[in-house]
Amino acid sequence: MIQVKTMTKLWVSALLGAGLLAATAAVKSAEENPENEALFQEGMDALEDDRLKSAIRAFSRILDAEPELDRAKLELALAYYRSMRYENALKLAQDVLDNPTTPPEVRVTVLAFLAQVKRDSEQFKQKHNFSSLAMAGLMHDSNINVGPTNANIRIGEIPLSLTQGSLKKSDNAGVYNLGVDHLYQTGKHVEVGETTGLLMWQTSASAYYRDYNRFNEYDLGVAGIKTGPALIVLRHWRASLQVGTDFLTLDDEALGWFSSVIPSITWQYNNGEVNWDAIYTRRFYNRNIDEGRKGDYLDTGVTLGRYFDQRRVSATAGGRLIKFYANDDEFGYTGFQVNAGISTVTYRNGSAYARQRFGYYDYDGKDPIGLKAREEKEYRSTLGLSHEYNEPGDLLRGWVANLFWERTQNDSNIGGLYSYTRYQGMVSLSRNF
Repeated sequence: MIQVKTMTKLWVSALLGAGLLAATAAVKSAEENPENEALFQEGMDALEDDRLKSAIRAFSRILDAEPELDRAKLELALAYYRSMRYENALKLAQDVLDNPTTPPEVRVTVLAFLAQVKRDSEQFKQKHNFSSLAMAGLMHDSNINVGPTNANIRIGEIPLSLTQGSLKKSDNAGVYNLGVDHLYQTGKHVEVGETTGLLMWQTSASAYYRDYNRFNEYDLGVAGIKTGPALIVLRHWRASLQVGTDFLTLDDEALGWFSSVIPSITWQYNNGEVNWDAIYTRRFYNRNIDEGRKGDYLDTGVTLGRYFDQRRVSATAGGRLIKFYANDDEFGYTGFQVNAGISTVTYRNGSAYARQRFGYYDYDGKDPIGLKAREEKEYRSTLGLSHEYNEPGDLLRGWVANLFWERTQNDSNIGGLYSYTRYQGMVSLSRNF
């Protein structure tokens, strides 16, 4: 005999939560036959494995032979729902609801399912979603020019005395960021193997500016735009391909254009996900002094994420490979980065995070001062705290306060010339609209 409880358990876990098991146990059953028994088990196994096309095929064949078999209609409705074919799911569930012999407790389950299907149908239909971000903050930067600490250094056997302008400079800065995002849900579905994906188009534009108080020659501005398609297969994976460009200014003068292509894909698993992405950037600079820095930047990596304590805590770890082909080998390099981080909900409306990154960079050409190729190791530690004002009496309701601190230690094989320590701290307010 076909075990209706097996069907019900899958329904409950996939859609409605515990507590509805008994409600579906009395679904109407037609006279059994061996062929339909085998087809039903085939369909149930396919649903368990998320082979949705196979499940639809099996349950449809049962209904071709026994059109009034409600238990097959419900499982086929579930398969259609998980394939985002919401109209088909609604029709089948409504047929069961309209059957006068359907028991009252089963009607409750079917009504809940219909409500879920209608909510998801509305959520994923063709539509445009806009959102925007505004942020303003105050920063202290202990080494805005990433300069060495000491004026007197030694390169091999050669002593050097650096000018005061070459040493590290500290300053405070105002930091501002504005952004707008547009998500176009096309309403179109793409079949990917046994599953179905939802096609979207993502576009974002942003403007960032860092305004130093005293050393305005280091004021940095970045205005950028990115756009491209995305495909989402619910409960499985999502992928996107973004193309974009950034216009950079330094001291309010054009610095360069960075144009990028960014593919990425994220696979979901129980309580976590794995992400792969890559970046190709063509770096073009306006100033003649930066001619040797023009080139092609390539970067790819994998990040593993894991959730704990009902997603109150998340941990990440990953690594990246980097290659920069510069016009002048002095600026080109090969490198890698490894990183780890953790974030947690620390108290009501508050969260904290900590990240650590190590990077190694091996430059292609000789440095004109050190007379050998540079090798550098970078250690970066980051701490942050966020508090969201969302209580009814909060004066800043809707805003988020952020506290950020970062330490960067760079060690170079060319003495004190390229070795430095940098501290950055910032407090900011941000809001999504």
